[in-house]
Amino acid sequence: MGLTGKKAAAILILAAIFIEATLCQASFWTTVAERGTDVTQRAEFSTQDLSVDGLETAVWETAAQTQGEKISVQGRDGTVTIRLKDLNETVDRLHLDLSLPKDVPVLVTVYATDEGNRYPYRLGKGRILLSGVPENAWMKLYPYGKVTDLYIRLETADEKGKGAAGTMGELSFELEGIRINARMPFLFRWPRALAIAAVLGFFYLLRSKSRLHRICFAAEKGNLKGRKKRLAAAAVLTAVLTGAAGIFVQINPDCRQNLAPHHAQYQELAVALSRGKVSVGEADPILSQVENPYDTIYLQANRIPYQADYSYYEGNYYVYFGIVPELLLYFPVYLLTGKALPNYLAVFAFFAGFIAASACLVWEIMRRYFPEVPFYLYGVGMLMLTGSYSLFYLLIRPDLYHVPIIASYMFTAAGIWAYLRGLDCEKRKTAWYAFGSACLALTAGCRPQFLLFSLLAVPLFWKEVFRTRSLFSKKGAGRTLALVLPFAAVGAGLMYYNAIRFGSPFDFGASYSMTSNDMTHRGFNFSRIFYGLWYFLMEPPRMEAAFPYLMSAAIETDYAGRMVSESCLGGIFACSLLSWPVFCLLCPGFWKKEKGIKTAAVSAGVSLFIAAADATGAGILQRYSCDISFGLFLAAVFCLFLLAQQAREKKVYGAFVCWLKAAVLLHVGFLFLVLIQTDGSFNLLTGNPSLYYSIQAMLRL
Repeated sequence: MGLTGKKAAAILILAAIFIEATLCQASFWTTVAERGTDVTQRAEFSTQDLSVDGLETAVWETAAQTQGEKISVQGRDGTVTIRLKDLNETVDRLHLDLSLPKDVPVLVTVYATDEGNRYPYRLGKGRILLSGVPENAWMKLYPYGKVTDLYIRLETADEKGKGAAGTMGELSFELEGIRINARMPFLFRWPRALAIAAVLGFFYLLRSKSRLHRICFAAEKGNLKGRKKRLAAAAVLTAVLTGAAGIFVQINPDCRQNLAPHHAQYQELAVALSRGKVSVGEADPILSQVENPYDTIYLQANRIPYQADYSYYEGNYYVYFGIVPELLLYFPVYLLTGKALPNYLAVFAFFAGFIAASACLVWEIMRRYFPEVPFYLYGVGMLMLTGSYSLFYLLIRPDLYHVPIIASYMFTAAGIWAYLRGLDCEKRKTAWYAFGSACLALTAGCRPQFLLFSLLAVPLFWKEVFRTRSLFSKKGAGRTLALVLPFAAVGAGLMYYNAIRFGSPFDFGASYSMTSNDMTHRGFNFSRIFYGLWYFLMEPPRMEAAFPYLMSAAIETDYAGRMVSESCLGGIFACSLLSWPVFCLLCPGFWKKEKGIKTAAVSAGVSLFIAAADATGAGILQRYSCDISFGLFLAAVFCLFLLAQQAREKKVYGAFVCWLKAAVLLHVGFLFLVLIQTDGSFNLLTGNPSLYYSIQAMLRL
């Protein structure tokens, strides 16, 4: 970066610091002259579990306190209410100086009587106090005029932040002081300042006169230094994304262990394989006597024991998840260490591999088809492939189900990259073809749906097969075998594995899963397909004004049958503008360009087919959107690059950049909302409450 760049960076950093220290500290600056009133001596206490109707009739006690001493408070039923009587003054702010047990959430709810309300009423929904988030002890209040009496109810809270007095044990804390109308604290938060700097830097780098718009992907002929700089930039971006993945995969401590007993299936299979077995245990003999052992509702009603989400077949339990992740990670780790590999580490390993494969794939797409487009679009392409919201959801909630999905992502991206690389590499063409086919074939042993992306070979090799005749001909016999044999070898291995488990080389065992519905009788239905396409692709996200803003949307249908579904966060097209370029495939003018558009079309078509197959064959689940995202965003990458090229040709590049900036910011913003949303049993709120409430505090006005 030159001198001008250094000055610009310094100005942006100073601007971010200024915004953080002024606008973001508005509460401090507007109250900086306020001293407030210490009302600790006026506090009265009740350890009864009081309702709002019982506040005025309760029996209150005072606690003797000398200056500088703390008041020890204990509520055996998990609740304590503090009354500040006859204040008769305006109360805009409240500060509770408490010493709480470490990492024990306490819900504080404020009630008041004031000039507008004779009887006590609640001020807001309450706030969680946590030892790791001290700023939550400062609260802004908005009563009706002067406050007569103020009631502060504290109670133990559950992991969801809900009041749980009487069920979570006693509540004990030390009260150091209560102040009203005191100055709000000055809390400079570096994460927020860095986020502001990043946004300012993003707009600065993509301003209309930025050099980035003039730096093409392909360096000028003979410009070896320019090529090295581009490679270095791609390597740095790959490293940054991998590091970020390493952080996010651990952001929820709950996910560093198995979330449920059946999440240990890969670890159990490693032990079984070491003993020469492919089953992971025998079922209770009574299960074989049940007329339909896959009717799990019947099993639960009659208290017949079974292992959820295992494949049950002829008295034994099997793992229906793909064997490839097992053979690559779990089994070798167990043999070498004697210990089980945690699922979150497997997710990270495959995700890191996917990032590396995507870096190569996007590079090859730009080198082969779009060398004239600006180089900065390489970063946008990487964001699209590796940062779809469904994939991010997988990363921040790493569990058993996500391991084969992300493994398939890695192999699919690597396989397509290898095919593209082989097309332009004469010396090692056969090796590249063999490697690409091996990667794509291995998806059948991870998430079999991804094997359909092998169809991208049709547009990629169309010229070699039907024009130059360098494939599937006598002169191309070696290269043809390199393309075909890996599929045959992997297929043979998988068919053998299926046969020794379920008696058929084509039975992967998913239909024998002991899940929420009988998969053996699920059948095929077009209605499920239409509902699935809507929720996977088009369902708008459900937003609210209150933190955490993004709510899960329930799957509502009038389907007269069992619709296997989970709440979802929104459809792919509704949640990301970066997916919209794929609609350009509907424009006939796009098809006139020989820029990989046919490959993009096949990719999008495969994703739609998988969406339909998942909806009717399995259900509408959040993780299944990962099956669909890859192909759609890969197609969108092709279309985005072509849009950039055409925007320049038609002199509308400025409008394209404006749209792109909005799309990227909205996309990243939605990823942030996915991070803090509280859908499901395991999320940031339940797993890392200190971080969750710290983020909430940073966003509070």
